[in-house]
Formats: sequence, structure tokens, C-alpha cells
Amino acid sequence: MQIQFHPASGRGAVRTFSLGERSQRAAIALAGILLLFASSLWITVPFVIARQRREGETRQLARQLEARRREWESAVGLGRSLWQRALEEGDLLNRIAFLYVVSSDQWPRILNPERSLPAKSEPERVAASLDLYLRALERGRALLASREQQEAELPARVPSIVPVARSMFEPSAFFGPRTSPWTGEEEFFLGADLAAAEGSPVVASGGGVVAFAGEVRRSAGRFGRLGKVVVLSHGKSGATVYGHLARVEVRRGDRVARGDHLGTVGATGWAISPMLHWEYWRPEGNDLRPTDPLFATLDHRLGRLLSVEQMEATSAPGPLDPIPGIQIAADQALERRPPPSRGARRPSRRRRI
Repeated sequence: MQIQFHPASGRGAVRTFSLGERSQRAAIALAGILLLFASSLWITVPFVIARQRREGETRQLARQLEARRREWESAVGLGRSLWQRALEEGDLLNRIAFLYVVSSDQWPRILNPERSLPAKSEPERVAASLDLYLRALERGRALLASREQQEAELPARVPSIVPVARSMFEPSAFFGPRTSPWTGEEEFFLGADLAAAEGSPVVASGGGVVAFAGEVRRSAGRFGRLGKVVVLSHGKSGATVYGHLARVEVRRGDRVARGDHLGTVGATGWAISPMLHWEYWRPEGNDLRPTDPLFATLDHRLGRLLSVEQMEATSAPGPLDPIPGIQIAADQALERRPPPSRGARRPSRRRRI
């Protein structure tokens, strides 16, 4: 087989190449390979282009899905944040309603934290429930504003702050049943013990009149274990008791405002270390009954979220010793210690001259 190459100008010499049998076979094989390669390109190139296009679309779809996922997580997080803020606002209103002695029958039941929790993972349900909850908050505020219009002195009178600075104390005993560390018997603890440094100032948790100030007689029952005590009468808002004081800085009949000094933390009475024993006696019908004083803390959130109905049900069982200065005359409860007796005079020695 001969292959000739003719120059385009027509002046050049014609070149002739002769191919043997082996070269012919190689040329035929090369031509077949080139033909197969061209056929594969005809098939694979469109496929590769289509695949790259699909990969691009997939990446774009993935970016869109990631953006939607972030938007969803942001919406869920915002819903949780708003819901938590609404619950905290509801808890504050629940506590104020409890201090204002608003009946649970009159209070919006949706503000019960256990009944109003929606599925937090569903923003639509959270938004719908949040709208209902905000309406209930407005109804609650209206009820409280109505009570304040009826009694202008009510906000200043109710006990609503911890009587020791927050940075100075640590709760060491809580309201409720327990085993007495002194007698080893079962008892119902009527208040809260706040461990604090001796000499720390103790202030009035609400405005009122000092009904008792001093040391309670041992014969007066449980109050005789509290050492030096101050009892504040808050009128229609109940009474508060402050025990184990080292020093009493008020007298019976003094009128005090919220935050006024009553005395200092001590370890008088049945106390092995400095602490403040704190009780809150809430009106219940025509009587007073002790309840958890941590409910009367609007400046600090101590404990879990509770409804008005739950707080109403948390009262100490009877029988109860009478409160000095309120349910029993202060003079009958006051410990009057005899003046210290003078010891025998030591004989004086004469100077030697």
C-alpha cells in the first residue's frame, strides 16, 4: 500500500510512503482505536456535561436547604427565647397575685406553667400558644392593677424581697417536712434558713409595723428556739418573722418600709452557725398560716416556676404556735431576763507604808 502526499502549491515534489503488511495492520488498528475514541466521546461528553449540570443543581439545592435549615433553627430559637421570657413574666405575675391574695379561681389558668407549654420544636404552635399566653398576661396585669387601685398601699406593704443581700447568703433549710437536726423527729419546717456571715444586715422584706422585737420566752413554744426575733405585721398582707438575730435595731411599734434595717445576722437560739430564719405568714380566711417564704421573692428567682393554685396549696399544717405580738401579746412572749447579780466585793488590801 502506498500513500502519497501532494503539496498544495503544485510545485513541490509528491511524497510517497509505502506501507508493508505489518504497517497496514497497525494503521488499521490505529484507525479503529481513533474511531472508538471518537464514538466514546460522542457518548460520554454529553453524559459528563449533564452530570456536572446535575451536580451544580444539587449543590445549589443543598445550599438552599442549608439556608432553610438555618432559618428554621433561628425561628425555633427565637420561639424558645420568646416563650422563656413569657414564662418568666408569667411567673412574676403569679407571685405578685399570690402576695396580693388573688384567688386562683379569678386568675387566668393558662398562666399555670405546667398547662401552657407547647411543643417547642414547632414554631407555628409556639406562635399560636404565645399569642394566647400574652393575652392571659394582659388579663393578669389588669387584675393586679385593679387590686392596686382598691388599695393604694398594697405594693409597698407586701413582703417581696429577700431580707439579706443576694451575694451574702445561701439557703440551708427549706420550707416543708423534714427530720429535725435537734430532736431527730419528723417535723414541718415553717420557714427558710439563709446561711450568711455574722453581722450581715437584715432588712424588712415589706412595709409594716414592728409587732415584736426581742427574745421570745422558751415557754412560748417553737418561737423560743429562734433567739432574738423581729416580727413585722404587714396588715392585710400577713406577717414576716426574722430569727436568730445577733442584734435587734428596731422597737415594737416602729413603722418600717421595705429595705429598712431590722438587725443583723447571728446565731442566737437553736443555731450552730450564723443564719437568718425567715418565715412568711399569709392571710388565709380570717387567720394567718405560714407558707414558703421563697414565694415572696420578686427580686430573686429561687425555686421552680409555680402557679397561684400550687402556691395556695403550700401551707403548713396545724396546730401552730401563736405569732408573738400578733396572735399572742408581745409582753406575754417577751423574755425578761433578770439583771445580772453583783458578785461579792473582793476585800481591799491596805497598802503598806
